Amino acid sequence: MSSTTTTTPVTGIVVTTETATPMTEPEKENKQGTTTSTAWNIYNLCNFLAYIVNVFVTFAIGTFGLFGQPNNGELSDKYQTIVTPFGTSFSIWGLIFIWQAFWVVWQLLPTQRNSEGVIRAWYYYPLMTIFQAGWTISFSYEAMWIAAVCMYAILLTLILASMSLQKYNKTWKGYLLWQGPLSVQTGWIMAASGVMTNVLTVSQTNSTTTLLVVAAGTLAVLTVTALSWLASYPVDFAIPLVLIWALGGVYAELSDPAVSITDQFSTTQITGTRYGVLAGLCLISTCVILKLVYIFAKQRPRAIQQQQQQQQEQLDVDEKV
Repeated sequence: MSSTTTTTPVTGIVVTTETATPMTEPEKENKQGTTTSTAWNIYNLCNFLAYIVNVFVTFAIGTFGLFGQPNNGELSDKYQTIVTPFGTSFSIWGLIFIWQAFWVVWQLLPTQRNSEGVIRAWYYYPLMTIFQAGWTISFSYEAMWIAAVCMYAILLTLILASMSLQKYNKTWKGYLLWQGPLSVQTGWIMAASGVMTNVLTVSQTNSTTTLLVVAAGTLAVLTVTALSWLASYPVDFAIPLVLIWALGGVYAELSDPAVSITDQFSTTQITGTRYGVLAGLCLISTCVILKLVYIFAKQRPRAIQQQQQQQQEQLDVDEKV
């Protein structure tokens, strides 16, 4: 049996090609002649079970108020903040759960079980669902400090997952299959963490000044976060786009604020916050457009040129050999 190790020019993934030996399960030969293990691994099982648990806890407790506890909607109204998005904004959870369901099923397929997407996702998704269950339960019992810690833990695991999946080259198909489902949730949890910080503040104090300071800080952090993400290359547009969605929800909510907000804040304060949200929206949206132009005008052509040079250098080496 002989074997050769090569690096694919498009993905940069190291693969091993074996010859003169028939392929047997749990390995399978693909069209390019590379070998991929089709055996199950612990990541596949953990991701599948984590998704089932996540769906049950989120909907049974968070949506339907199992065990007689108030659901998330009721508690959101009770602890309404000046940066809580419009109710329709939360429909993004439908996209997140459907997309992640496809992701979970996809990673169970024999050809995908040991792919780089699975390996790079590591245990981040199961860990995230544990913290999300902790947040749902603690929030339902109005243990806001515990809920806040769980929310920040959710955010940390999702950021780590997104950064890990961002580290290897992939096509648009690869992004949509592996990174997209987690990136969308990462963006939303960034916004949700900001809201949770304000909910915690509302539960602890009735000071209008304090609430406004925390709200302003939240908007500033979300805006800077979106801009920081746009500064990377390759850039993950899902996160800033989801933050635009969340800020748009806040802007819409402040156009017709809840009674609890109008009772707490003056018209000037509400209008000022609304304009602050609009400024963040405009800034992030403008930077998204500028980043797209910069990528297609400069970064993408440069990356293609470098890839072509590497391919030519590899061909020159092969010819000499």
